[in-house]
Amino acid sequence: MVKPCPRDRFFAMEKPFYQKLIPVTILVSLLAFMTAMTMSTPRNNPFLMQDSHPIAELEFRDGQMGFVGISGITWTILPNGTCQASRFINDTVSSPHQRCQLERQDLVMLANILSDRNFADLPSELPSEPTLNPHRLTIRLGEKSSTLLLQTGQSIENVLTTLHNQPETPRSRFLTIAQAIDRLVRQHCGDN
Repeated sequence: MVKPCPRDRFFAMEKPFYQKLIPVTILVSLLAFMTAMTMSTPRNNPFLMQDSHPIAELEFRDGQMGFVGISGITWTILPNGTCQASRFINDTVSSPHQRCQLERQDLVMLANILSDRNFADLPSELPSEPTLNPHRLTIRLGEKSSTLLLQTGQSIENVLTTLHNQPETPRSRFLTIAQAIDRLVRQHCGDN
C-alpha cells in the first residue's frame, strides 16, 4: 500500500484561495461602510444641518478700540463654506477684500468645536478686566453672539497660554473657539 505524502494531505485540507478572501472582504466592506457613515453624519451636533453644513452664518470679529471707535477685520463663513474677510470701523463694514473656500471637513470641525466648547451657553458679554482701548473679539453664529475683551495688544495665543492647565471657564472656551476659527481662516485664506 502506498502511503500518502504529507504534502498531499496538507493541500487536500486547504481551502481554495477565494474562500479565504470572503471573510476579509466582508470585514473591509463593513469597516468602509462604518467609516462612510461616520463621516457623513453630523453625530447629533446642534450646529450642523443633516447635510453637514453649519446651521447659520458664522462671523468672527477681531477688533481694536481706538480713537475712531472699534476697527479691525471680520471673517464671515457662510454655510456653503465660502469665507470672506472685510474691514470694519464701528458698524460700517467694507465690501470683502479677501475670499476663500473652506472644505466640508473644516466646517464639520468648526461645528464640533462649537459643540464641544458649548458655544450656545456662553454669555453675550464675557467678564473682563477694565482696560483702555481693549482688543475686542466677537463670535456670532446666527442670532447667538458672544464677546470678550482682552488687554490692548493681547493675542488669543498669549491668553490661552496663561490659562493652560487651569479648569475650563467660559473665557477659555471662548478663546479656544476663537483660536480654531482664526487658525482655520488663516490656513485657508492667508493673513488679512
